[in-house]
Amino acid sequence: MPRTWKECSAQKGKQTSMTEVTLFSYITKEEQERMRVCFRMREASFQNTETIMEYSSSMKKIGLILDGQASVYCCDEEGKQYLLDELKKDGVFGEPFLLPEESQHYYVCAKSKTRVLFIDYEHVVKRCENACSFHSQLVSNLLQMIAMHASRQANRIFVLSRGSTKKKIMAYLHFTAEECKSNCFTLPMSYTSMAEYLSVDRSAMMRELKMLSDEGIIEKDGKKLRIPVLEN
Repeated sequence: MPRTWKECSAQKGKQTSMTEVTLFSYITKEEQERMRVCFRMREASFQNTETIMEYSSSMKKIGLILDGQASVYCCDEEGKQYLLDELKKDGVFGEPFLLPEESQHYYVCAKSKTRVLFIDYEHVVKRCENACSFHSQLVSNLLQMIAMHASRQANRIFVLSRGSTKKKIMAYLHFTAEECKSNCFTLPMSYTSMAEYLSVDRSAMMRELKMLSDEGIIEKDGKKLRIPVLEN
């Protein structure tokens, strides 16, 4: 494992993560263009803070982030909002990724200027009349992404079950390090979003991070983090 910030930076380009499989993995550009017609895909652009999609029983679409970033939120019956996930380029959301409770409101919101490709879910799951080979590959990719999404949600449940802010932070950092396959990594979200994700007060979270840094448990430089205790 790397032991200095310089070595961390050198390793950055070599890091891999669980999210390497994308919806169009192993599908050529030419096949993707054919799919746009076969699956009746359409593109749409959204400005920062604009709602991209609201989940409902009638929603039958998959959204793919082409450019920009977005967040998935849940709003309960009391109007309290919770951050569920953050999406960047190649992030996917929609029908197969969430089963909303009727008492809760789920929606996807743009966090910057964002371009999205929408795909009718029914065209993905039904048998292709043209027996396109790339259709099977797309379904395979989607199943892998659903499995990875389920794994991330299971990790989050574990993180939220920790009894203190400090334990939540350490659990989240350990999972992030595992996903990046390195004890040196850059946080995938802002500290404000991280506090929302962990369901903790941001000020309290920053105090705990400072204490962890002072104790030598972590090293922090902005959003760059290193966890020495994970080194072999």
